[in-house]
Amino acid sequence: MVFELHVWGPAFGLSSIDPECLAAIAYFAYVVPRGDWTLSASNDASICPDRKHHASRSLDDDLTPPQRADSLACASFLATRGSALLAMALYVSPATWAKLTRPAYSSLLPFPLTWTVPPAIRAAAIEKVEHLGLGHLAAVVDSADPSTSPPAVTTTSTGFIRLPARLGPSSTLQPEQASAIRLQSLAGAFFSVLDELLGEKRFLLRDGKPSSLDFLAYGYLKLMQVQTPHPFLDSAMKKSHGRLAGFVDEVHSSLPPASGDGAGGVEEPPWQSPVPAGAVGVLARFADGVAESIPSAGDSWKRWRRGGVRDGVDDKVKDRSRLAPTVGGALLGLAALGGGLLFRSLSPFGANTHRFEPEKKDQTGLLQFGEVGAMLQALPVFPSPRDTLYHTDNVNVTVDA
Repeated sequence: MVFELHVWGPAFGLSSIDPECLAAIAYFAYVVPRGDWTLSASNDASICPDRKHHASRSLDDDLTPPQRADSLACASFLATRGSALLAMALYVSPATWAKLTRPAYSSLLPFPLTWTVPPAIRAAAIEKVEHLGLGHLAAVVDSADPSTSPPAVTTTSTGFIRLPARLGPSSTLQPEQASAIRLQSLAGAFFSVLDELLGEKRFLLRDGKPSSLDFLAYGYLKLMQVQTPHPFLDSAMKKSHGRLAGFVDEVHSSLPPASGDGAGGVEEPPWQSPVPAGAVGVLARFADGVAESIPSAGDSWKRWRRGGVRDGVDDKVKDRSRLAPTVGGALLGLAALGGGLLFRSLSPFGANTHRFEPEKKDQTGLLQFGEVGAMLQALPVFPSPRDTLYHTDNVNVTVDA
């Protein structure tokens, strides 16, 4: 049996644009023989309903209880703080999004999914950094903005020319540069936790062999080394936490020569061409993305599509089968309401029906030729000169001047 691993496609010189996909690729390359699995860049997370793979725990069978606790805590830390920092570096940053990330997704997705999927991914990334106080950095810097374009000449109420406002150093900085101290602090705190867990060991939990946590951290740290217009993550890792950079190289060197990820002389993963979704599948996914982008209704649609609706009281997931009667009842109620309004707008049975229409004039002369005749009828009629022509009883008399 051949395993088929579906991931987001390659980008930035790596095997995937997603950190967990990178971790899964490295894990399969380490555990599964090359001939027993294939890699497909389907670029569709809906293939796996819960967005997770459940075959990444075989390396953790011999972990001790403290190591299992550390693995669970660090995995949660990577999924929250590490995911937020990656979102800031690759998605929230306007410069990186415009120059690197958005073009990468455009090369991975077919038209018209490039209109719905990348904006939805970036919107989710912005939500991840809101609790860090960095959501405002997602504002698009427009070259035509008044702060960057030459100001128009204005005058005061007395007629004097108003001097333009002087731009200070902070107003000329990019969003990442203005928040550089905050970003460096967050990056340093994140790398310090991983560096402390690594210590002098070869891997995060032990020296002998890597665990599933090592591959997960490898996926996140590998993407953090991407050279963006403002590579604050890579700079912080190299300057203050060099052991983590060595850890990434150590995990990469433990893989057989089939994992890829930009190392020189290393073979490519066992890629295979994904099955084309077809026009119907692409349009269905596009319609789903449009439905998710609808304000207010988009979140409900997204939760229902992913398997249930959360109750606001106890936050439990209801079965989608319980939602069908509710939706059907709502539609029937709307139909009944529309029928009632239509019935009330009708006149009582047996009553005379009055119809008012504008009075029509007799269509004589040029008016019988419709709109063109009406236009000609409105033209003025000029009388003939009296000294040249007389009309009397069908007799024309011409007078010579």
